[in-house]
Amino acid sequence: MLGCALAALTGLVGCSNSASPTLPIPPPSALSTPPDADGFVTIQGSSGIEGAMVSAFNERIGEGVIGEIDDLGEFTLRLPAQSGDPIAVWQTVGSQRGEILTVLVPDP
Repeated sequence: MLGCALAALTGLVGCSNSASPTLPIPPPSALSTPPDADGFVTIQGSSGIEGAMVSAFNERIGEGVIGEIDDLGEFTLRLPAQSGDPIAVWQTVGSQRGEILTVLVPDP
């Protein structure tokens, strides 16, 4: 409370006892291609937040990639995977990580 009073007296910052709620960041939409001959899939998505970082993580092998969402809200990522692998996809804005979408790699 003393900190709030000092801040108010100096006029440097405001003080509040409650934090404003933040809305969760939704996952972008995403689809996976079947694995190619080299054992990689392409994750393509849209409806992302421009400039956000987008991540795709293959839960089976514990490997992932990170890219950036373009000015149209779209992205393309490529990572190793097999048919049936669950790929977690999410976007990060600043230090706030969004909700996770799980995409299953389809059969060829």
